[in-house]
Amino acid sequence: MKKLSLMFAAAALVGSTAARAAQPAYTQNPDVLWMGNFEEGASSLSGHCSEGQNGFCRQQLVRPEQMQIVQDPANEGHNAARFEVKYGDVMSGCSDERALLTPPATLWEDEGSERWYRWQVLWPEDYKGSYPKWDELGTSARSPAGWVVEWHHDANGAVETGSAPLYFGANDTNIKMCLVDQATSTCREYLDLAPLQRGHWHDFVMHAKWSSDPSVGFLEIWIDGKNVLPKHMTANKYPGMKNYMEAGLYRNGHIGDPNLRNADGSYVYGNDGAPGVVYLDGFIVGRTQESVLGAQTPAQSAPGGADGSGSVGSSRTGAAGFGQGGGCSSSGLQSAWLALPLFGLFAFRRRRVAKA
Repeated sequence: MKKLSLMFAAAALVGSTAARAAQPAYTQNPDVLWMGNFEEGASSLSGHCSEGQNGFCRQQLVRPEQMQIVQDPANEGHNAARFEVKYGDVMSGCSDERALLTPPATLWEDEGSERWYRWQVLWPEDYKGSYPKWDELGTSARSPAGWVVEWHHDANGAVETGSAPLYFGANDTNIKMCLVDQATSTCREYLDLAPLQRGHWHDFVMHAKWSSDPSVGFLEIWIDGKNVLPKHMTANKYPGMKNYMEAGLYRNGHIGDPNLRNADGSYVYGNDGAPGVVYLDGFIVGRTQESVLGAQTPAQSAPGGADGSGSVGSSRTGAAGFGQGGGCSSSGLQSAWLALPLFGLFAFRRRRVAKA
């Protein structure tokens, strides 16, 4: 218990005012590979495509209002990023509504790559986690409100088909994770990771070994210091492809359609495009657990924690080649749906067009 108390004291230090400097001390750690903490303001959202650069490479959006740097709420440093999508936020040549960022190509993961990741997400108090299913009105079928962090696949210049291997998001009650079956583009595993707390910065830590072999690949996940997914052996990428991260908000293109009416003539989604909003902050990628935990370097290095607790920290409440990243989908995972109360996920389909 003493060791656990010391560990959470270190975690609290990270979230304190003193730790909200623009350049946290752990940026000096040689095992830190990249940071995306938005401290450079609007310039951190694109153009950082070269090896060794922090910040994001490319934006996917239609309106400038879809991505904004904000000071409140912010979890790390002085800035966070606000992402918004509503009906019609579909890029030319793509389908589905999106406001997404991709990091530099040097973060794209090959077979056998092992990495640690950390990021924070705040779903606001008025966040709506599901919507009526557009083609099954009058039933209990629901459509998920969107995904905030995903690891997509790159087909090495060929047309990307199928859905991304890994998604994170939230419905009305829980933070969710989807591991996708490549052959069917369905969630072969659709897991509740933690209860959703609106208005709270959820702190994610993920340890991944990327592999298409389920006896080699694995994921470990902590949320707000709790080990919500102990070491889980699984295929988490597709054979012969790379994985790349996308962050922001992505959802089905039918959500918010003002032309859809219920049987009584009322709007299904309202007439404002049903805007959805999330906030992201504190992205960091490293070779080791300590490199992403920053001041929490005394924390355990073994999976599950040196003291067996599984806790790794907490958060405050409250170029060339692959450089562009982020292909477009013509019928994405967001076309899948949740049939509440069974929470069944069906027929997830996503097609990507070749990159320019």
